Parts: sequence; structure tokens; C-alpha cells
Amino acid sequence: MRSIRVFGQSFLLLSSGLAAARAQNATVFSLATNESSDQTISAKAPAIVVGFVGGFVRHDNGVHSPVQLASRVRDSYPSGVHVEVFENRRREQAYQEILKMLDSDHDGKLSEEERRGAQIIIYGMSWGGSETVGLARELGEQKIPVLLTIQVDSVAKVGQNDALIPANVAEAANFYQADGLLHGQTEIRAVNGASTRILGNFRFEYGAKTLKCENYPWYDRVFMKYHTEIECDPAVWSQVERLIRTKLPAAGTQRAESERTLPRAPGE
Repeated sequence: MRSIRVFGQSFLLLSSGLAAARAQNATVFSLATNESSDQTISAKAPAIVVGFVGGFVRHDNGVHSPVQLASRVRDSYPSGVHVEVFENRRREQAYQEILKMLDSDHDGKLSEEERRGAQIIIYGMSWGGSETVGLARELGEQKIPVLLTIQVDSVAKVGQNDALIPANVAEAANFYQADGLLHGQTEIRAVNGASTRILGNFRFEYGAKTLKCENYPWYDRVFMKYHTEIECDPAVWSQVERLIRTKLPAAGTQRAESERTLPRAPGE
């Protein structure tokens, strides 16, 4: 049976009864919502959501969960939120596009007001998780804040440190599995705990009952079995999506639903 263990540093539960029940098996499915409401993007402010795919995956390959997530969020926000996915080798392109979007007066440079008004969310899978932190760090060098970073089975590239979250990031979450030849960063931590809140390091375990991941290449399913399973696991990506949506303006009833409903383990 596939089991899920979650190790987090900071959680919110919607009721004490639920908290007690879940504490017994060390499983927590509620991810920051109410406590971070002051950081939610204003409905009038433009938001930027950037995703990075892993490995050598194309940015528009709809088989992969990071691309599917972007499509769902994009469909929910026909205006007011810019959502884009990049290959993990295209970090500089993502950085330049962010700068252009923040330059609201199109004068070729960012004012202090344009920097302060940045509403940026970054997420990534595998090498894309490493580039998530790299992009946040690069934005921090320009004093541009980032609302949220999310890493899924993040694998550090040579010369990169995907464990240390820069001080310009308000909140960060890490989802990982620790089995097989290729596995993710097990713990992220903040450069400055006063400015960055680590939502948690959430561990998923995949045992005898495996996910099929049918549309993924056979060699991924064979040689990177568990790494592939966390990428195609809807339980993981539903939580990633909920976290992202708590930072976005209401789109119909979706935000209200995401705050009322806790993510559930398969079979609950």
C-alpha cells in the first residue's frame, strides 16, 4: 500500500478535533491558508505564476503535472494572472519576462514601487525545483519579492543550492520522496527565518501499490520509478495547486472551496 508521511515545520488545521486525529498518525494535509491571508494577491494587482518542468521535458508537454497545473490555473484566470511554464534550462528567459511584466511604465527599468508591487509565485519539479530557488534568488538580487516557492522532488543542479530559500521569499514549501536512484531535496530552510516562512517539508512514500503514470516514457517509469510517481501523483499536485490558489484573487468560488476543503489522501 502507498503511504504518505508529512513532516512540516508550520501547519494550520481547520479544527482541533481534526488536528488531534491527524496528529496520531503524523499526517497533516492542511497547508497554510488563513494565517497568510495578508499576503494574498489583491484582485486588482497582476499576478505572475511561473512553473519549471524537470529533466528534458518540453514546457508544453501536457503529459506532465506542472504543465497540467498551469493549464488549470490559466483557465481559471482569463485576465489578471499571467501563468507560464518554462524548461528548467530557460531560467534566464523566465527572469527577463518577469522584469518586462513588472515594468508597467515600459521605461526599461524598475522603480521601487514596481518592485514592491511584484506578486510572484514560482514552482518546479526535479531540476525545475532547483531553478525555482535559483530564480527566486536572482529576483532577490534585484530586491524583487516572491510570495511563494514550491519544490516537488527538487534535484539540485551543479553549482546550485536548492535547500536554502532566499530572504525575499515570503513562504516556501517542499514536497519530496526519498527512495530510488533519484530523489528530491529532503529539507529546505530559510536564509532568514524572520522574513521567510517554511510551510513544511512533506514526504511522500510509494510502496507496493504504485501509480501507473501510463503516459510517461517507459524509461522514466523503470529507471526513475519513484521520482516519476511523485510527478504524476494527483495527491501531491492537488496540494501544490491549493497552495498556489490561496495566493491568487478569487476566481468564482474556487478560492473559497480551496480554503474550506482539506486535501485528502487517496481512499479517504
